[in-house]
Amino acid sequence: MKAEFLEEPMLIFGEGKSICPREGIANLKVYDTVEVARRDQLIIGIVGIEENIEEMRGVLKIFERFIPASESGKQPGLFKEFPGFTQNKGFCAKMLYDSNYERIITPNEIEEIKKKEDRDDQIKQAVDIYAKHVDFLSNIKNCDVILCIVPKELEKYIVAEEEIEVEETADDNEGPEFELNFRRALKARVMISNKPIQLLKEESMKDKKSSQDRATKAWNLCTALYYKALQTIPWKLDMDENRPRACFVGIGFYRSRDKSTIQTSLAQIFNENGKGVILRGNTVKEDKEDRIPHLEYDQAFSLLKDALEKYKFATGSLPGRIVLHKTSKYYQDELDGFEDALQDLHITEYDVVTIMETDLRFFRNNSYPPARGTLIELTKDRYILYTRGSVHQYQTYPGMYIPAPLDIRIIKRSSSQKNICREILGLTKMNWNSTQFDHKYPITIACARKVGEIMKYLGPNEIPKEAYAFYM
Repeated sequence: MKAEFLEEPMLIFGEGKSICPREGIANLKVYDTVEVARRDQLIIGIVGIEENIEEMRGVLKIFERFIPASESGKQPGLFKEFPGFTQNKGFCAKMLYDSNYERIITPNEIEEIKKKEDRDDQIKQAVDIYAKHVDFLSNIKNCDVILCIVPKELEKYIVAEEEIEVEETADDNEGPEFELNFRRALKARVMISNKPIQLLKEESMKDKKSSQDRATKAWNLCTALYYKALQTIPWKLDMDENRPRACFVGIGFYRSRDKSTIQTSLAQIFNENGKGVILRGNTVKEDKEDRIPHLEYDQAFSLLKDALEKYKFATGSLPGRIVLHKTSKYYQDELDGFEDALQDLHITEYDVVTIMETDLRFFRNNSYPPARGTLIELTKDRYILYTRGSVHQYQTYPGMYIPAPLDIRIIKRSSSQKNICREILGLTKMNWNSTQFDHKYPITIACARKVGEIMKYLGPNEIPKEAYAFYM
């Protein structure tokens, strides 16, 4: 058994490189400032009761100014000051919001929701009400992104009970959704409006000791709004320019809400610039013995080829190298279909990787868990990778739970094992819905669950959006 440490992957910003999304934006500006034709204004719509809209306006106004870092943290670097959302630094953009881009949910509409006796009917009514306002702001007012605020008085009617926070998981392992999920149902419903939404609870706008500090809230909300509104990227992954341009493909599955129907395949593709597409495939069968869903040859071939052809249409060219990520084993007919699709497109360099949960844990001779980036070789094609753990830059472990590493199994490769694992570590930093330094899963895997949660609320004839901004 051999252990080594992978250096923290670098990210590229407008004026240089940094390992930290927050430091990079604050000191080096967002990446897309290198583009000549970039937009620097985003129109933000707001839907909610009048009091919440007024409060949200005040929050956005505060976020336009400098916000000092929280003083409650003793570790350097764990809490970052927020530079302010302005056109001359950081995000280099301006938020536009006023009463012209607001839609008030009236007391009568609130009562319409409450008076429904069945919880599913309450959620359906709420989705109808929010959706009509989102549609107006999207199509009539041409907002770029729409904030939908759930007032506290509605939470017990349409928002599920708060669950105990658990570590990130990549699997669709929840029980049947006997009740509608408001967030998922609304995101699916308003997809036709062509503008992303950001859902917030009323409580998340307030400064409370039990919640995130104000600077962290500003970082996370402003980054998500920026990415969703402009559909561009605040940072990108630093890749070796001497190697063929890589494209990372996550293959996933999701079940129907009642778990009664067979899983549906899903492909999501990202390059180092964050550009890519999301594609829904066909229903698949589970293996009778191990109950693991997989694609048949024709399904694997068509799913990957269709996804790559859509990718080529969106970006103008095919990648020189493909990396396939999946959270379950590859069956031979499935693998043959993927490989033949790549051969058909004349892509000869590719890596096929399984990224799984594991019960293995490792310990250090001190009070901290293994460092993020710790790589342990079990065999020549199987590795344990800590994507969460102690972080040197923070001089602490920033998590709440004992970190669980990833089990990396390399099925086929044209790259070195170390490079494959290094890329996985880098892809954990490519979630633009948050400026968190150390997500557990690469975006290829993390995206699959988010997308599956929403897609199960789309009808079979409804066309899903290809951009990740509509699912996050």
